[in-house]
Amino acid sequence: MKIVGIQSSSGGKHSNTLKLPNAALNRASEEGADIESIDIAKMNIEYRTACNSCHNTGVCTIKDDCEIVLKKTLAVDGIVLSSSNYITKT
Repeated sequence: MKIVGIQSSSGGKHSNTLKLPNAALNRASEEGADIESIDIAKMNIEYRTACNSCHNTGVCTIKDDCEIVLKKTLAVDGIVLSSSNYITKT
């Protein structure tokens, strides 16, 4: 089984955002899964423009690292997602 973790955290490798997905990935690895972790905060991913090129031609016109993430997610059996969620009192 192949599992990819996709994370985005500005807090670095010791952030709370990474604790739960890393625990899940480590446990999956202990059970024999082939795991990989992707930090999209360190990748070059541009805003999407809703041009529909990908729907019409199957190819995105924006040349960035999004294609790498897409290929990896299509090639695995499971995905673990995590993202920071900041809430403040107002």
